[in-house]
Amino acid sequence: MKSNYIYRLVNICIVIFVFLSSCSKMNDLHDKYLQRGETLYVGKPDSVKVLAGRERIKIRFWSSDPKAVKLAVYWLSRSDSAIFDIPPHLAKDSVEIIIPNLPESNYSFELVTMNKDFKNRSVTFQASGSSFGDRFQASLTNRVVQSSRRRLYPNYLETKWFGAIEKAIGCEFAYVNTLGVSVKKFVPITETTTLITNLVGGVNYRTLFLPTASAIDTFYTAFIPVPIDVLTEEQMNKSLFLKWNPTGIPYTELSATYTITKLWDNLTTTWYTQNTTPFPYSFTFDMGKIVKLRRFMQWQQLTLTVLYRTLNVKKFQLWGSDTPNVSNSFVGWVKLGDFVSVKPSGLPLGQESAADIAYATAGENFTVDPNAPPVRYIRYVVTECWGGLQTGVTVSEMTFFEYFF
Repeated sequence: MKSNYIYRLVNICIVIFVFLSSCSKMNDLHDKYLQRGETLYVGKPDSVKVLAGRERIKIRFWSSDPKAVKLAVYWLSRSDSAIFDIPPHLAKDSVEIIIPNLPESNYSFELVTMNKDFKNRSVTFQASGSSFGDRFQASLTNRVVQSSRRRLYPNYLETKWFGAIEKAIGCEFAYVNTLGVSVKKFVPITETTTLITNLVGGVNYRTLFLPTASAIDTFYTAFIPVPIDVLTEEQMNKSLFLKWNPTGIPYTELSATYTITKLWDNLTTTWYTQNTTPFPYSFTFDMGKIVKLRRFMQWQQLTLTVLYRTLNVKKFQLWGSDTPNVSNSFVGWVKLGDFVSVKPSGLPLGQESAADIAYATAGENFTVDPNAPPVRYIRYVVTECWGGLQTGVTVSEMTFFEYFF
């Protein structure tokens, strides 16, 4: 009995010793962390944007924790890094840093903010982006010029473009202007026609690209000459022509069948006919745009009983104006030329040879005074008809050609 009592007492003492020993170790571990002090974390960046550049990257970030005064950036699986100061700023404002010397590639970045002593850090913020370089540069090509032509004056150049190119933002023209000044002119990629009005000599151009919409660096193709067309003329678009008459020059069309619009309907089987008062007699129309005329073609009414007879025009003048503010007086009008229709055979009135008919059928060509300025509004003045009568005027078709310089 006594022996059992002693045994239980020994077991109780062992349990008490083990418990006291365990408490001592726990207190030692707690004391060690208390001696280190409480761990304070710095707030990580609130938001981050990575902007592409030429072998560099810009990181734009927002950080609202005032304790965050340093930023560590790691990339290439933390084999490379850089530390930046975070300047004082409002919480709503962004901070930007540049990481240079980044060969063209895709990158994953880890951003960690720290306090001024580098003792307290944030959790990692991960972001990704790309740099661009020689590979992207080698893929670039110039926007293609559809046509480039000098219009109106020698120092005007009208350039028409084919469609936009992916990632291109525009083109840049480089030329010398009429004042002798070197000019660089930006042309947005959305522009389909570009007009230079003060050009001396030729012009070079290049195309500008952004690899991404938010990229910080622009890439350029090499400058090349704009291929300027060497054509001297272009047929005008007759769909622009309009019926137009100023004060004092009314229309006296024979009927709706013979309206002045027959002059530009591209048919020599229809014709414009007017009843007239004594010569000189004028009719007018609008070509739809201001052009410098080089020449025009004209067809008589080709009906054999009328050809080189009666109402067909033999002698006439052409006048022009760049403004509709004109009248039946010749003030404001510029003479474009005096013209005479030709009958190749020279046969008397009422007789026509096969050559005469062929010549009239092909249309007669008339050259406008090269010193005449650009015009839009035409005044046609009849001074004589083939038949000598002044009872009417008929013209089948007219086609105008504008200058390329």
